[in-house]
Order: sequence, then structure tokens, then C-alpha cells
Amino acid sequence: MGKKKKADKNINQSPLSVSAQGDKGPYIPALSMADASKRYDVNTTAEKVRRRDFLIRLVAIILLALLIILGIGYCSMEILNKAGRFTVSLTPNEYGISLSDNPDFENPTLNLYADPIEEMDNITKKWIQNLNGELGDDPVYEDFNDIDKIWGQHNGKNYIAYTFGVKNASAGEDDVVSYRVTLDTNYAYKGADEAVRVAVFKNGVPTIYAKPKKGTPDGLEDFEADKNFVSDDIVMDEIRSDFKVGEMDRYTVVIWLEGEDPECVNDIMGGEAKFSMNFTVIGGKSSDNAG
Repeated sequence: MGKKKKADKNINQSPLSVSAQGDKGPYIPALSMADASKRYDVNTTAEKVRRRDFLIRLVAIILLALLIILGIGYCSMEILNKAGRFTVSLTPNEYGISLSDNPDFENPTLNLYADPIEEMDNITKKWIQNLNGELGDDPVYEDFNDIDKIWGQHNGKNYIAYTFGVKNASAGEDDVVSYRVTLDTNYAYKGADEAVRVAVFKNGVPTIYAKPKKGTPDGLEDFEADKNFVSDDIVMDEIRSDFKVGEMDRYTVVIWLEGEDPECVNDIMGGEAKFSMNFTVIGGKSSDNAG
């Protein structure tokens, strides 16, 4: 009897079990409108968060890229500034033509750099001699041409002076070459190059270059000028032919802001100019024979 009652009890409970599970699996109550609205709001909020996170990452990437670009630009400017306002370069060549700022050519190179002068005040050529202490502790030269006798860098407070040599040290006795030398204006700000004078000594012979007189295409300045710049961007452009093995050409470049130039006015205050001298071997007997 006891077993029968137990079975009856199970039978009586079975409809409840079926009702709870459903005919085809667990019973899932239908969502009310309020519950559905809440679930939609949750999904929308999650989408907004994802969008916000994406925008934050995008902005961070853009800012990082801008910082990198600015950093590269700053470093580039630092490199240019450290290179000075006057540089000398020689293109690589097969003849052993090289540069040096000492007469023994102990350390031949393809590039030479002058230290910059951050604030160059206007002076005049005669002051460079400093005979009456016009430039304070600067070197004293009995003659302007004496500035060509000191090798390497010998800047004054308000002028650049650099002496160096280019030498044909080729191992081939027949390597007689030609080279082209240009002195270029790489950068000019606020018209600073309008009143500049560039003296170039070649093997002791000086030539002073200036921009043409204002208002004329090729009028020579009245004060301290032997030749005009070749163009706005080129001070001089020459070909040196028949440069034999063992020969050396000595150059001295002196750059200053000529105070007697009519273009030396207040408008160029804060200006800047950078120059470079560039040598390129353009031919030789060895290359001709090889052809």
C-alpha cells in the first residue's frame, strides 16, 4: 500500500513537472515591453562606448603621429643649425679628390662644417682687420689678405672665416681632372642676403661677391664688391680644369653683413642666411680613356 501511494504521489506531481519544462524544453517567459526597452538601451549604450573608445584611440594615434612629425622636424632643424651657416661638400668620386681644413690633409673628408654665428651684426670689411679694436677681442690682421693665411675655422664675432683645401690625391699619375665649384645660398630669411658680402680667396687671390645694386638687373654695388652673385641662389660658379695629381687649391671664404650697403636696413634685422660651397668632379683623363 505504501508503494502505491508513493506512485500516486509521483503521478500527481508529473503534470507540474511537464508544465514547468514545457513540451519541447525549458520554458522562457516572454519579455515585457519594459524589459525589451531596457535591453535595447543596454545594447545602444554598449555601442556608444565602443564608438567612444574607437574615437579616443583614433585621436591618440593622430596626436602621436603629429608629435613624431614635429619631433622629426625639430631634429632636422637642429641638424641644420649645428651644420652652421657655411658648409663645404664634395661629391664622392673615383679620383681621390678630397677636402681638408689643414694643409697636411691628415684627415681628408668629403664634408666640412663651420660653426654658426647666431647673431651677426653689420660691420664693414675694414673692421675685419680689427686694427683699432673695432671688433673687440677678434684677431688683428695687418692686411685683409692675411685672413687667408690661417687654416680651418677662424670666425670673428660678426663674420665667418673658413680656410680649406681641395686636393688631387689620386693614385693614378694620369688622373688629371676638372671640377666644378659653386657657392650657393641655401636659405635666406627677411632678405638678409641682400646686404651680405662673400669674399672667396682662391690660392691667395680674393674676389668679393655681392647681390646687384637695388633696382638694377646687374649693377655692381659701389661699396666692397668685385662681382655680382651669379643669380639669387648662386654666389659663384666656376670650372677648374687641368687639376693634376698632387696639386692642391686653397680656398678661404669670408662672409659678413656689410653695414655700408644701402640694403643693410632695419627690415633685415632678425634675418638669416646659410651658404654652402659644393665641389663636383666633372671629368678626367682616366674616365675619358675608359670610354
